Amino acid sequence: MPDQFRTAIADILPSAEAVRARLSVLSNRDRLSVAEFFSSVLSEVDMLVATPGAEALSHDLGELRGIPSVTLMRMAGHWTLVGRALHEPGAIQPARPQIHAAIISLELTSGEAELAASILGAQQGWVMAAVAAAVERTDAPGHVRLSLQGTRVFSPVVLAGTPRGLVFERRLPKSA
Repeated sequence: MPDQFRTAIADILPSAEAVRARLSVLSNRDRLSVAEFFSSVLSEVDMLVATPGAEALSHDLGELRGIPSVTLMRMAGHWTLVGRALHEPGAIQPARPQIHAAIISLELTSGEAELAASILGAQQGWVMAAVAAAVERTDAPGHVRLSLQGTRVFSPVVLAGTPRGLVFERRLPKSA
């Protein structure tokens, strides 16, 4: 499933800029491949929170799972959640007493947006079950920030920064 996506990323390594550019214009095939991967590894969630740029990926995953999504946006210097599901009664249909949500991201680097989504979701009373990132960078603090919050991170592609540029992370068994 994510092999096609991994190949697409492998073709543009070692450039971090090329990875960002590719993520900003993911093909429908790559986006669906990543959404299918997330659908298979994420636990049962009731809704999705898309970080900036990940709205289409979140929509595809929501369609696969039959669940709504909201979007994290930066407005007037502050993060906020927007979307119909927040204001439409019955849009979110939790399978448990408490709503479980997953954060969808294209590239996990600093973790700032993902942490903001986690905090805002918790303020709504949601259990923030996981972060699903199309690409995770182990040379950035995002994974550690989220792990300290007890949030699990799932990613089909894990990259490490080296002096020569980005490479597939070899220190983790799932990414070798």
